[in-house]
Amino acid sequence: MAAITTIVVPDAAGTPVNHTFAPAKVDGDTATWLEKSNTSSLGYWTLSITQRAPLAGQTSKVYRTKLSFQKPTVVNEVINGVTRPSIAYVNGATVEFVLPADASLQERKDHRKLLVGILNDASFIDLVENQNNAY
Repeated sequence: MAAITTIVVPDAAGTPVNHTFAPAKVDGDTATWLEKSNTSSLGYWTLSITQRAPLAGQTSKVYRTKLSFQKPTVVNEVINGVTRPSIAYVNGATVEFVLPADASLQERKDHRKLLVGILNDASFIDLVENQNNAY
């Protein structure tokens, strides 16, 4: 995997705030970034991307690109008079692209762009943000 660079993305606040994911490590075919605005490392947001090329000898030649995003929520917990940070819960998402080696550049572009459109569709937004069953 090539060298990784900083990724900056806005949140959904009324006045959006940019969040900076700094490169943390590359381990084999997986790159990891951290957003370190939380005062505790337990609360760092983690973005990882894994890209796997087709394995030699496989009859099905596919590229697998997997994106994983974890956003923990940290609370202060008091045990025996000692305050320490603790993870209350984690919001997470995983997306995996499975693209045949024979797919054209335009097909790969369409696939990614269509997924972005689906994620921005009103029905999907209602399902995720309002937890309404849209079907």
